[in-house]
Amino acid sequence: MADDGPELVASFYTLTGSGFGEPPRNSFADRCRAAAEAGFTGIGLHADDVARTVATGLDVPLMRSVLAEHGLAVVELEFLGGWALDGPDPAVVAGIEAAADAFGGRHVTAGEFRPADRLDLDAAAQRLGAVARRLGGRGLSVALEAFPWSAIPDPATAIELLRRTEAPNAGLMIDVWHFFNGGAEPGLLAGLPPAAIVAVQLNDGPRVHDDHLHHARSARMLPGEGDLDVTGLVDALRRNGFDGPWCVEVNTPEFRALPVDVAAKAAADAALAVLDAARG
Repeated sequence: MADDGPELVASFYTLTGSGFGEPPRNSFADRCRAAAEAGFTGIGLHADDVARTVATGLDVPLMRSVLAEHGLAVVELEFLGGWALDGPDPAVVAGIEAAADAFGGRHVTAGEFRPADRLDLDAAAQRLGAVARRLGGRGLSVALEAFPWSAIPDPATAIELLRRTEAPNAGLMIDVWHFFNGGAEPGLLAGLPPAAIVAVQLNDGPRVHDDHLHHARSARMLPGEGDLDVTGLVDALRRNGFDGPWCVEVNTPEFRALPVDVAAKAAADAALAVLDAARG
């Protein structure tokens, strides 16, 4: 990829070769090599994967050496959950901090997987603000993602929660699949301050109206291969002032069965094609 091209990040699950919540089939070293060869300049890392990788004999200094060898940065750290309905697990926060201390990072993905009849927005905002300020001490931003089946079901709810949070390093994560299947349209972004959008995950898929959790984990396709208006959303994001890095999060049964090199190239090529098509 040219030096002045879009900055691409392979989100953690894109190259694991496994489903969400499953241990990676592809090793850390193989993921890094494939990502770099495909043109990615950054990767995502789940805090839980550090211990798994160390257990294979690749300790933290060696992991840093692999990243340096391939010219990669850890950009995205996964996953800050549990705070919306009660409070974050201290061990989860400590794991994210340890990963950031070891590898750096730009943003931490955050959200709530559990559903709820009613979310206390003020209490959730207070808890998110506290952990965001704590992570901000390590130079990290918090990127809040709405999941259609969850207590934070749509971007409008996430925007309101963030408004109440008042943490300067907390903002939206716009995942294409979750954005559209949460009922949002690109016009929702008009008027948001540029700092309101922290991170973007590119993907695609069908419009679904039920069983969102199942579809999210089995039908998040390569950008440009589904029914969602990915280019229109990218245009809206750019008008809002966002221009990367562009994370790619794709994970379908067919995609994760691919050899890691093939998966990485397909993900990078699809993302670049969408970003190029959206320039007009």
